[in-house]
Amino acid sequence: MNTYRRPVTLILLVTILATLLMPTGVVMAASPLDAITQTLTSNSGGSSFNFLNVLIGLLLGNLFGTKDDSSSSTVNTKGLSLAPTDTKVSPNSAKGNALIATAKTYMGVPYVWGGNTTAGFDCSSFTQYVMKENGITIPRTAAEQYEVGTAVDQNNLQVGDLVFFTTYKPGASHVGFYMGNRQFIHESSIAKQVTINSLDETFYTEHYIGARRYIK
Repeated sequence: MNTYRRPVTLILLVTILATLLMPTGVVMAASPLDAITQTLTSNSGGSSFNFLNVLIGLLLGNLFGTKDDSSSSTVNTKGLSLAPTDTKVSPNSAKGNALIATAKTYMGVPYVWGGNTTAGFDCSSFTQYVMKENGITIPRTAAEQYEVGTAVDQNNLQVGDLVFFTTYKPGASHVGFYMGNRQFIHESSIAKQVTINSLDETFYTEHYIGARRYIK
């Protein structure tokens, strides 16, 4: 009985030491408990041969064990986009948004033919006034603004572009600021004040003639 307990005690001590000294993340070829159980079951008398097998099993597991992928700190990024998301606003977008913000401060200002102050604008004096407040100089009339600016296709409109319509005479006779989402803000002779309309409204769809860009 004493002969049987000595190897068991030694085995337990060796197992505990081997377990404590093993690197984190290493998986042994065989569990120490399985090795002990197999040893004791196959030979209840406890032979030096089986005791040696346990030690060899522990050493082989410690030296040649494989890393457990589930506990690895390496992250598999296959298929993932690691490019940083660009959340910055482009200079043109910032200027366009500034123009619209300025224009909105004049919502409700009455329409006055030939007016060019905050007491009353017409369509082109309104666009000229707002542009000037944002450091951009443009001509006075809608026709002149249409001739000088850079032509922009309706499918490529950006916030702050000027949209033009033909109304009481041929050519550009009405103008407003494009706001995005098919909307524009303008000094309207119909609404008799600065207001917002959609390019998809029948009147403006039928009278639209083009757009111009002044933001560089």
